[in-house]
Amino acid sequence: MKKYDVNAALPIIINAAKNYQLKLNDKHFMIVYQSRQEIKTVFVGFRSMNFLHLTGVTSKLSASVFYDACLTGKLSERDFSLDNKGMVQQKLDVLPYLPELLYNNCMIGRFVNSGIYIKSDYFIGNTKAVLSVGFRYGKNVDYPVTLYNESVKNLVRPAYKVLGIFSKAYSSDSYDSCTYLSKKQQVDKFPEQVMKYLKDIII
Repeated sequence: MKKYDVNAALPIIINAAKNYQLKLNDKHFMIVYQSRQEIKTVFVGFRSMNFLHLTGVTSKLSASVFYDACLTGKLSERDFSLDNKGMVQQKLDVLPYLPELLYNNCMIGRFVNSGIYIKSDYFIGNTKAVLSVGFRYGKNVDYPVTLYNESVKNLVRPAYKVLGIFSKAYSSDSYDSCTYLSKKQQVDKFPEQVMKYLKDIII
């Protein structure tokens, strides 16, 4: 794992924020996956306020001001710091992969606490064993709380295959875009509990 200082971290954070804005911010995603016996769904959402926490750095700026500073190129090395606990280093390693996670093949599973204290209910991770994102249950949609440079198979039991991922603007009623569909999977073959959210889907 590379050792980052604030100078090395700055361009990583800024570039990740710009891609986060394009791919994730103000979007909701429906993740459809195959459990042992049935097809299930989870709904996750990303907002600008989540980004600062996902970087792992500490800042005197509020989450929204920090995010805006990233997008406008005004964030500087003086605006944040890195602790010595190692977690921020791990997060910075995988932060660039975050915006692409829900646009590619991935797996999902309930977090199994094996002595690691993580405030996550479940993880979604890419199949390259690089990035795992922890989510907590929310009232309307679940929200991201942490990043790990770890195979999702090491964090969950069991790990389920994701069949499809669909997105919408957070203010929309139905999911209108498919960001990922597994091979040989057809959207119209999903059960009714999935299809009811896909009235305006574009493949």
